[in-house]
Amino acid sequence: MAVAKQEGLDEPTIEKVKSYESSDLPERHKIALRFADAVMAQPGRIGGELRSSLFVHFTREQIIEMTLDIMKWNYQKIPVSLRNDFEVKEGELTPLHFNEEGHWVKPS
Repeated sequence: MAVAKQEGLDEPTIEKVKSYESSDLPERHKIALRFADAVMAQPGRIGGELRSSLFVHFTREQIIEMTLDIMKWNYQKIPVSLRNDFEVKEGELTPLHFNEEGHWVKPS
């Protein structure tokens, strides 16, 4: 969320995303969010209807890019479930900051 806010995400849009199915977001955005939810929580839900909708609104390359982005931002699920993740600053949430090349910059 910190990175998205750095890039201009505002609170009204956050609220729309939280309940995207009943929001006024464009259908293309709702499909992308359905896909993200399915990849993160229940990949088996990616059935024919969602797949067809994806290909109506996105190219094959865009779907691959979305998939990789979703997976990238959810890499921590395995370490968290195994309890071998670490806190950058103990007891604090760590905002994410990236340099011009897109690499994470560890807070000082």
